[in-house]
Amino acid sequence: MVGSTSSRYRSLGVDISKKGIEALRSITDDLFPASFCSVVKHPTDPERGIILHEDGAGSKPIVSYICYRETGEPRWFEPLAVDVIAMNVDDVVCVGGRPIAFSDYVALNALMVKKEDLLGGLARGFSKTFAMLRALGIEVLFSGGETADLPDIIRTFDVSGTVYGEVSLQKVITGNEIAPGDVIVGLRSGGRCSYEKGENSGLMCNGITLARHSLLTREYLKKYPEIGCKEVKGYYGRFKVDSQFPELGTMLGEALLSPTRIYLPIALNILKRVSVKAMVHNTGGGLTKCKRLGRKIRHVKDSLPEPDPIFNLIKRESKADWREMYQDFNMGVGFEVVVEKGDEESILKISKKFGVGAQVIGRCERSASGNAVMIKSGFGKFEY
Repeated sequence: MVGSTSSRYRSLGVDISKKGIEALRSITDDLFPASFCSVVKHPTDPERGIILHEDGAGSKPIVSYICYRETGEPRWFEPLAVDVIAMNVDDVVCVGGRPIAFSDYVALNALMVKKEDLLGGLARGFSKTFAMLRALGIEVLFSGGETADLPDIIRTFDVSGTVYGEVSLQKVITGNEIAPGDVIVGLRSGGRCSYEKGENSGLMCNGITLARHSLLTREYLKKYPEIGCKEVKGYYGRFKVDSQFPELGTMLGEALLSPTRIYLPIALNILKRVSVKAMVHNTGGGLTKCKRLGRKIRHVKDSLPEPDPIFNLIKRESKADWREMYQDFNMGVGFEVVVEKGDEESILKISKKFGVGAQVIGRCERSASGNAVMIKSGFGKFEY
């Protein structure tokens, strides 16, 4: 495998630029097209907006499937429930919204995975996650969902979810108020926060395709051909899901399936106390996700923390360059908050209360043309 990460991704059948979505974006009823996620008008309350957000766990289900087939244990499906909830509620709060209800969608090939095991594992994961949020004073109602047996379409299974949320139109965070001199506070994706059961690798849900193909051995593809397709020359790694890495503190499968951190409790606390210019959930696009926010703003990130060990492992084994690593992975910063200089201390205190590492990672400057991102680290300086 040669070339940049983006060309690697193309060879794996993934287009990180998401070409073609303009056709759908152009017909939405979004009130704030430049905001982090869509807000549409409420049909009966002109002062409120509706957020209906859909996301999934990426290709993490394939890693869960491998672990399940290797061990026969349905517990490997539980972390995916956390991922699906996190990927939705944390996007909703980025525009100042409050998640209200959640529904799931599970598509599977029941010839490959036992339906009772899959749905039972997901149910336990959903139940535990909603209970955790309730304990923190956040009620997100589970309204059920849909399960589809699609053996002619799905090789293994996929899981996604939809969150319904609402927001006052006077309080929508659009990112348009970002100004030169504002500071960027980054919240860590790794470690262990007060409401998590164990250590988090920090990987979240993006870049999983590159991670699993560069780390996992081709033996799995031979054993379970349903985890790949003949057009993709993947699984060129050296390891198994039970391979141990001292730097990870756990076996590889657990690190890859470490559930996405839910930032919602922290974000809601921040919104109560601080006037926020923007919030960014660093999913697809990694540390360049913020580029969509602001008007002629250059997001300068020159005080980033050291990447968590999982990212160094992926970098080494995939031979990806650092420029693309920062574009495709969160690199240890899962969530960002942009505020006026002077408000950053409040965010650091709130984050610390929840046991999540946080620091000022950069600032905003005026851009001569469109929005831009500059990342400066010990691995180089990268412009996007």
